[in-house]
Amino acid sequence: MKSVAIILNPEKLDAVRLAAELMPWFGEHGVRVMAEHEAATAMDALSLSRDEAELVKADFALVLGGDGTLLRASRIMAPADVPMLAVRFGSFGFMADIEPSGAREALELVLQGKHRIDERMMIQAAVLRAGKKISSSTALNDVVIAKGPLARMLRLDTHVSGKYISTYSADGLIVATPTGSTAYSLSAGGPLVMPALKTIIITPICPHTLNARSLMISSEDTVEVTVEGEQGDVVMLTIDGQLGVPLEPRDQVSVREADFRAKLITFGPTTFYEKLQTRLRWGDRFDGE
Repeated sequence: MKSVAIILNPEKLDAVRLAAELMPWFGEHGVRVMAEHEAATAMDALSLSRDEAELVKADFALVLGGDGTLLRASRIMAPADVPMLAVRFGSFGFMADIEPSGAREALELVLQGKHRIDERMMIQAAVLRAGKKISSSTALNDVVIAKGPLARMLRLDTHVSGKYISTYSADGLIVATPTGSTAYSLSAGGPLVMPALKTIIITPICPHTLNARSLMISSEDTVEVTVEGEQGDVVMLTIDGQLGVPLEPRDQVSVREADFRAKLITFGPTTFYEKLQTRLRWGDRFDGE
């Protein structure tokens, strides 16, 4: 018997509806279903509710929502090596390939073993305060150090594997994976990077200089950023835009490649380059009328 863990965005009613509609299908195919508590509540199926320790025992995860839902699912499933089938709801969804109308067909192929696994590099970020680790999280897209809305410009002393790179005077700093190159890093002027490459991208946010550009380093390196400032400055570390850790002056954020990878279930020939065209409209020329 196969087992599936359902993770969804409860605010997307179409995702909740599809999950509920799939319950009889799973039963007919001998698939045992479990769901995170929020999903089970939204589906009005509390008997399916399981904690994360149980969810990661599933054979695969069905993720219904946008890229944000997949980012959250990755932090749960990737450490346990559980592959994820992502169904896209919404207008963007750069990482998910499956449309809701194709969910049943995709699930049939998964049960038949007719699928591929696309492995995506993740990063691990730790916060050290006075030399003591106070926080540690993983990210599929990026970790961001940023100032609050009323805070002064940050000074971020940045080293790569112990070697000094720069002290950025900026609104913040993005440390991204290749997968995250199409997210916040791109908006801040960072490069587009093929997901299969092993690299870490460092991109300053609104740097107060003309010669600060994105830097791509080896995935074997560690990025070390020390926050320079004064007590009272509002500085936050965010993980994939979902988790936040308040930072204090002299805190150090250490970012390296995680010991595991996110595993995305894929089928068709859709390529990174095709997504640049269909999702980002890469190279389109917008003529005025």
